[in-house]
Amino acid sequence: MSTNNITNPSQLLTSSTSFCMSPWIHIHTSPTGIASPCCIAEAGYVEGVGNSINQSLIEIVNSKKMNELRLNMLTDVKNPMCSTCHRHEEHGVPSFRQTFNNQYGQYVGEIADTNSDGSLNDFKMRYFDIRFSNICNFKCRSCNSSFSSQWELEDKRSKRPGAWTVPKNNSKPFLKEILNQIEFIDEAYFAGGEPLITEQHYVILEEMIRQKRTDIRLKYNSNLSNFKFKDKDLMGLWKYFTNGIFISASIDHFGERAEYIRHGTDWATVENNFIIAKQNPHITLQMNTVLSMYNYTTLFEFYEYLINKKLYNANDLTYSLYNMVSPRELAAHVLPIEYKNLGKEKLASVVKLFQDNKFGQQKINHLTEILPWVYSEHTWDNEKENFQNETARLDKIRGESFVKTFPELASLMD
Repeated sequence: MSTNNITNPSQLLTSSTSFCMSPWIHIHTSPTGIASPCCIAEAGYVEGVGNSINQSLIEIVNSKKMNELRLNMLTDVKNPMCSTCHRHEEHGVPSFRQTFNNQYGQYVGEIADTNSDGSLNDFKMRYFDIRFSNICNFKCRSCNSSFSSQWELEDKRSKRPGAWTVPKNNSKPFLKEILNQIEFIDEAYFAGGEPLITEQHYVILEEMIRQKRTDIRLKYNSNLSNFKFKDKDLMGLWKYFTNGIFISASIDHFGERAEYIRHGTDWATVENNFIIAKQNPHITLQMNTVLSMYNYTTLFEFYEYLINKKLYNANDLTYSLYNMVSPRELAAHVLPIEYKNLGKEKLASVVKLFQDNKFGQQKINHLTEILPWVYSEHTWDNEKENFQNETARLDKIRGESFVKTFPELASLMD
């Protein structure tokens, strides 16, 4: 029995402040198997809406929390799980919700088949973002053991309180269910961990090719450290896909700063792989930079480097800046006001740099949109101790120095 109050589904795309296509066409799982409506859902990696290690795909899709979320969205009620998108929108930052609705709005008519309890009889996964393992060769400061096997190993070796053996999302029945969804997928997003060294990624690619679904858009979030995995010919597999390959490279700075922020980085290798990908006509390359307290005050130096090295030009896609929320002690919010103001001045220099290099207004707007976010909270007093303690702990374990790497921020450790 479908709901009776969905008289004009398409109106939800334009009039609702809470509706999102995601719960009807997508489910996300973390590398530990915890499921959530999407990858940025609040508390998604704490309790979630189910677990793919011991539940089937349809059980998760029709879990109590997912059903309630769909009903909330149909009645324009803002569910707490979606608070990250709501916060972004309140501060004028484009949200994942808006992106989902723009990209998958053509399927909005299918929500009319939603049952009165919010459940779905016939789930079709249009957007894939299932993460099977925390396998990763990096230990990014903004990450944790749930997404990095290197973090997991380090936590155990250092006897960090709360260190744990991270469950692996490697249920074979669940993977089979995902393979059965390939016929419906429009876009597959592979992230990690590091997806290019994840076994299931190659199983899925080969099955897509076998099913002749090579029209699926393939998207990646990768650290670009390695294009080789065992005996797999990655470039050979990618050539089958007619819509090309889109890679969002996780790069937050250059040189020693990049190597500090994302421990495990060899900047020369990453830069060389970036150039290889950028020159490959089958690959569309974008850079995804996590905005944090590490790079906010040196964005000018970062973009000047990219432009001078011809890694970013006016004809490229807009390189994205993601306003990091967690860990809170590393978010740009944490910077004292004098550093926020310094970053604002540097940002004005970046705008001029873009204008001088004929960058379009969209690229400029993407930069300036971060300012309301940076100034929306002032958390230094609350997070100072956490920041200093965790920075000192990791610097000692990893043989690094925040003060030497970021001299412009050295006083934060006083």
